[in-house]
Order: sequence, then structure tokens, then C-alpha cells
Amino acid sequence: MQPTGSDTSHFTLLLAAPSAVAHLAAPILADHLGITTGAALQRLTESPGPIARRLAPQPAQLLYSLLSALGLNLLLQRDDDRSPLFDLSIQPSIWVDPGRLSRRLARVLGLAAETIEVAIARPGGLMLTALPLAEAHALERRLAAIRGLIVLRFEREGAFYDLFPTRVLLSPERDALALALQAEDARPDPLTGACAAGLNEAACTRVLAAVPAAGLLALDRSIQRFDLHLVGVHGWVTGDLADFLATRTSLPRARFEVISQDDPITLDRGLTHAVLRQFCADYAAIGLQTRPCLRGLTRFPDNPTL
Repeated sequence: MQPTGSDTSHFTLLLAAPSAVAHLAAPILADHLGITTGAALQRLTESPGPIARRLAPQPAQLLYSLLSALGLNLLLQRDDDRSPLFDLSIQPSIWVDPGRLSRRLARVLGLAAETIEVAIARPGGLMLTALPLAEAHALERRLAAIRGLIVLRFEREGAFYDLFPTRVLLSPERDALALALQAEDARPDPLTGACAAGLNEAACTRVLAAVPAAGLLALDRSIQRFDLHLVGVHGWVTGDLADFLATRTSLPRARFEVISQDDPITLDRGLTHAVLRQFCADYAAIGLQTRPCLRGLTRFPDNPTL
């Protein structure tokens, strides 16, 4: 569970592994803790361990989010000594053969290869949930030898969930969702297509309870991956555009003679949530109109609309 405003617990922020971006994170840590930048840098470059103690819930979440966004591997743990639980997301690389990968995973996880192949094709991949840290580490070590595998670990204490529709919502469902989002001071994300964005675990649970039969898909942002499609252009000469995109994508120039919403061109695959936003902004700045698609959603078995 993520810290909430009514939570009276305190939290300790722990550095799980050294980071090459400690010098970038030090000023942020210093500002939030009221210590010198030198002292903050020392905490971030020493052996893994606590870097901030006795944090109230909201400051703890804010600091966790800011430092995680820089690439630090952090844990957020309650001070009541309750051990944090972790989820593992197991996803295929974009180039891998899913059938072969599933058969290798089946030998490690003790699951049927057919079940694994269906699961890794879904948004977020195969999820192994509520694991103690030692068990999560042990699984990561066993999976590290499998090529073409992306294993992502995240702690529920620090998760930010987006909700994605898997079908067209009915009018009563849309109304109930709008009321639930208003109660949480949350909004949709027009860029990614999420119908609710940036929810902590408690808020996510409440929103899902408001529309229990709507089939909404909750995904932490750290495990989201997107494909980015080109759907339109403006301000380009056709020949110049073809030269640029042929170099960018390795597709033949003839492919770029007609670009439309109905026949989009895939520019990038497997982008993280943060990289997607940057790429969309960069493409828009040079006159390219793009449309992201949550990776796996078009193959999601429960999604009859795509």
C-alpha cells in the first residue's frame, strides 16, 4: 500500500543499490531533508541502506517518486518493521520469439508454457505478486540467465497506477468513473489513453470498486511499455520526410508516401512511460503527429474493441 494523507505511519527510504546518478539526486535529497548537499551525496554513495528516516507519508512518497525518476533503486518501508512486498513483471524483449521464451520460463517457474505465452503477451506481462524481497531477489537471479527477458521489480509502497480501458465503457460506467476520479482528484491521460492516471494503490482500489464490471486494467507506470505510431505530418516536404523516416526506422522510402490514421507507421517499440512522453514531445516539435499504444493491449484477450 502506498502512503495516504490519513496514514499516521512513518517511513524509511532505503537505497537498494549504488547509482551513477547520485550527484544529480543529492541536491533533491538535501533540499527535502534540510541537510547539506555533501551529506546527501555521502548517503547516496555509501553502501546500500537508509538514506532518510521517520518520513511522514506524503513527503516519503514525494521523495521516493522524485529520486526514482532519476533512476535510483529505492525501497520505501514502514517504520513498524513490516517487510515490504514486491511485484515482478516478466516481459519479452521486442525481438524475442515468445513461444521459445515461454518454454524456457516454464522450466524455471513450473507453469505451463501455454499459460506463460498468453500472460507475457498482455500489458505488463506475466505478473508475480506480493513477493518478499528475498524471494523476489532469488527469482531475479534465476531468470537473469534467460536472454530476451525483461524482469521489472516494483514495491507497492511506491507504485503509481494508471487505469486503461479494455473495452468501450457504457454510459453508466463512464459516469461512475468520472465521479470516482473526481473524488480522488484524478484525471485521464489523453497521451497514453489511460482513463485514470497517477493513482496510488488505495485510490486505485477505490476507483476500481466504483466500476467493478468495467474491465479496467491497472498497471504501475514502471512496467508500462508503449509502441509509438506515426499518424500524420505537417510542415514537411514529402521527399525530406521520407529520407528522415527511412533513416529513423530502416523502412523503405516508399512506405512514407502516404501516412494516415488508418495506416499508421510504427516509429518506436517498447518505450517506457517517461521516454514515451519525451519522444512524443520531440516528434511534435518537428511536425510529426504520433499515437501511442500500450504494448500488449492490441493482443489482450479480454479486449474485443481492438
